[in-house]
Amino acid sequence: MGFNKKEFFKQIKDVELSQEQKDNYWQMLDADFLATFRDVMKYSPVLTDKSPYKRTYKERPFTDDKYNAWFVKTKIEHAASGPLLGKKVAVKDNITIADVPMQIGTKLLNGYRPHTDATVISRLLAAGAEITGKAVSENLFVAGSSFSADTGLVQNPRLPGYSAGGSSSGSAALVASREVDLALGCDQTGSIRIPASWCGIYGFKPSRGVIPYTGIGSVDQLLDYVGPMAQTMDNIILAMDALAGPDGLDSRQNEMQQTFDFANNLKTDLRGKKIGLVKECFGLKRSEKIVDETVRSNILAFEKMGVSVEEISLPEFDQARTVVDTMNTLATYRQLIKNGGSSIGSGNYYPIDLSEALTQQLKAENYQKLPPIVQVILYSGMLADHSATDYYGRAQNMLVGLKQKFAQVMEKFDILAMPVTPFTATKLPALDDSLEELVTGSMGMDTNLGVFNALGYPAISVPCKFTSHEKPIGMQLVGGFGADQTVIDFAKAYEDFS
Repeated sequence: MGFNKKEFFKQIKDVELSQEQKDNYWQMLDADFLATFRDVMKYSPVLTDKSPYKRTYKERPFTDDKYNAWFVKTKIEHAASGPLLGKKVAVKDNITIADVPMQIGTKLLNGYRPHTDATVISRLLAAGAEITGKAVSENLFVAGSSFSADTGLVQNPRLPGYSAGGSSSGSAALVASREVDLALGCDQTGSIRIPASWCGIYGFKPSRGVIPYTGIGSVDQLLDYVGPMAQTMDNIILAMDALAGPDGLDSRQNEMQQTFDFANNLKTDLRGKKIGLVKECFGLKRSEKIVDETVRSNILAFEKMGVSVEEISLPEFDQARTVVDTMNTLATYRQLIKNGGSSIGSGNYYPIDLSEALTQQLKAENYQKLPPIVQVILYSGMLADHSATDYYGRAQNMLVGLKQKFAQVMEKFDILAMPVTPFTATKLPALDDSLEELVTGSMGMDTNLGVFNALGYPAISVPCKFTSHEKPIGMQLVGGFGADQTVIDFAKAYEDFS
């Protein structure tokens, strides 16, 4: 796409310049300064799919899609051997698969097919996985519930008529219904762990940098994660071993120095380990008593494994929630809405075909086509972004002190524990409900979650097994930065304990 004089004059119509000055500026731009952008178009590399694995796909509707969880079904060749051979896998529809339709929950992207495979796709295929399709993502992977995608409501297989959680709604539903052995979700402020909790499965958000995020729709480099969701810890571990490690394209991985071999390093003897039960994550405004009680009793079960459990106070948690909400709202507007997910200063490879497809469609004239929860976040970010106050910078500066405080706490404990969500799965609304109901119905689930995205800590949603409640309840186990093996060890030990 080129530059033209008419567009330039439109962009500077409110700048107090004479017509002669405007003409002079355009002449200088056209003759010199815009040359660099024209050169970028000539020289910038556009990766095309070099995968040896052929693929075909089928689009909606599907007569056998009981929970409305599939966006597209695929048949992709894969390695003839590997640790994931025989495993059926679904991936969230904000992860690129070359030449397979991608919508990210919005019809604004109809007709878009990525040019390249995300790194996690290449690794799954190399490990022998059968990628059976793309799971529905909530609209622009924003909502915490499962009714914002333009493809309709995603049902909770454990509780038909109730939300599957979001924004990795389809991934959780397909795992919970046992249509796939495992799925990939993506998590900015809880989008793996919320649906895992509500659907009664495991959902793991690793430390920042353990799994490359290359080729995936992005909100913020400090908040973006991709990770596995499964019915069993064995499948979580298999997936982590296949996916972890640097790809040379994601600068977030520069923080992660160690290597991982999760299956071989598994240690489920937890005697002498310590859990900090975080007081500030219980008894919240929207907390359900049954959730608090169930999670507490299940955390205390670790004492029978030789683990000491101590209730601790982390008063900084409320401040950390404010920091994350501010960063997420502004990043959603600045990076995702305005720039299609492409960032400045990150050093990451980004799929420009995706960012350009998004920026072509996410214009003001199309905002009304987005669901209410996306619009309200968009407008919040827009107002803050146009303010003279640097809200994002202030939040990021606050994060520096919070990292120090949380690191001090993690020196004393192996794991922090708390509820995943303060309340259980909510009923799915009618899409003609009031604006307020459609917005608030997608909020509040992530209050214990986004903090650990910003900190970079690994966190897993573990389905509580010692409960008689009819709804699934998730217990969150969190490790210090890079302590992914510890989190996996605790989750596996709990799964095996009876």
